[in-house]
Amino acid sequence: MIAGRLHLYIARRFTAALALILVAVAIIIFLADYVEVLRRFGDEAGFGPLLGLMLVSMRAPLLLDTVLPFAFLFAALLSLLSLSRQLELVVARASGVSVWGFLKAPFSIAILLGVLATAFLNPVAISLKDGADKIEAELSGAAARRDAGHWFRQESAAGQSIVHSGSVSHDGRELSGVTAFVFDSSGKFREKVAARRAQYADNYWALDDAEIVSASSAPRRMERYALPTELDAAELRRSVVQPEAASVWSLPGLIQTAERTGLASDRFRMAYHSLLNRPLFLVAMVAIAATVSLRLSRYGGAWRLILTGVVVGFLLYVLTEIVSDLGANGIINPILAAWLPPLVALTFGATVLLHQEDG
Repeated sequence: MIAGRLHLYIARRFTAALALILVAVAIIIFLADYVEVLRRFGDEAGFGPLLGLMLVSMRAPLLLDTVLPFAFLFAALLSLLSLSRQLELVVARASGVSVWGFLKAPFSIAILLGVLATAFLNPVAISLKDGADKIEAELSGAAARRDAGHWFRQESAAGQSIVHSGSVSHDGRELSGVTAFVFDSSGKFREKVAARRAQYADNYWALDDAEIVSASSAPRRMERYALPTELDAAELRRSVVQPEAASVWSLPGLIQTAERTGLASDRFRMAYHSLLNRPLFLVAMVAIAATVSLRLSRYGGAWRLILTGVVVGFLLYVLTEIVSDLGANGIINPILAAWLPPLVALTFGATVLLHQEDG
């Protein structure tokens, strides 16, 4: 009975600290993003303050989802520090409750909210962000998604082709600045085709005003060039999606599409497993915070230990980003790259806590 009340009490304190931090971060994100939206679209026709508020509201959930691990780190630091300074944890220890006993509630909340964030918050946030991007594209008149270029490979009965486009629009059904390297059924290079625009129709791309260059004939132009493909509309939509813009529910299909179109699937596998390990990552953040917060009542030096916790949490984030880049580029196994940082952090935190408990 006493243990249950203690867990509930600690859960309330931790949840209150987490809510406070999330509200504070949300206000900062909202104000900063609103100023940026006003700067970008203030002179556009059809833009108004209410539309700006709607755009910021649609973009904010994804930013909050990104900072969620740090919110857990600071919430654990604040709540456990408060309990320790008020000697409540000392009383709990004296009554026979171990360090794992009063960390049970924060760990449970981290697992629960981690699952909810992965399964529900992230997909909803991505959907809202996509809607905001479409509204911004309409305001600025930039319907196409422009980046460093987009490559994909496609198969057909006549042979395969490798296509590059400078920009994509309409969910991948329209390409601009297109260059296609076409091979015959035996895999031998046949011709290179360049066009300003290509539109997707059933089972082929229609390239307008195409220039064709091959080794067996002089360069020529065609008003309309049909490039066969076996990709369907759904695969085309998935082929232009970036890993960070995909939810945990859509990433398995993106992995299959990437393999089918010849794209590197490691970045999608990395994103998928990074979402799956979110609960473990949040638990690791709580464990890191506990390693410094639970020593305050006996050793003092509060701000030095808090700074240590923040630095360790930041180093964990940097390590995660570095390992993620290595996994996304296929340098190391993406599954290992996704799961290694939280496992290492959790092992480190558990080791330090066990040492403190024995001490």
